[in-house]
Amino acid sequence: MKILIFYSGGKDSQAALIWAVKKYGVQNCEAVFCDTGWENPVTYEHIKTNTDQLGVKLITIQSGKYAGMIDLAKQKKRFPSTK
Repeated sequence: MKILIFYSGGKDSQAALIWAVKKYGVQNCEAVFCDTGWENPVTYEHIKTNTDQLGVKLITIQSGKYAGMIDLAKQKKRFPSTK
């Protein structure tokens, strides 16, 4: 069984990642990070450092349509919304 933990680098997702590793074992856990291209460089380093320390495989996904948040805003001529 593979457990996917959606990991943003924040305290809540970090707690969920640590909990899952303890409960299911590192070999069964993978961290999934949705990269918007909008994060502070420190956040990217934090995510990489934490997953390395835990020994968890990090999967980073990005939009295939847009290069990041700035590109999306330029294409849509506004910031993204739920509408």
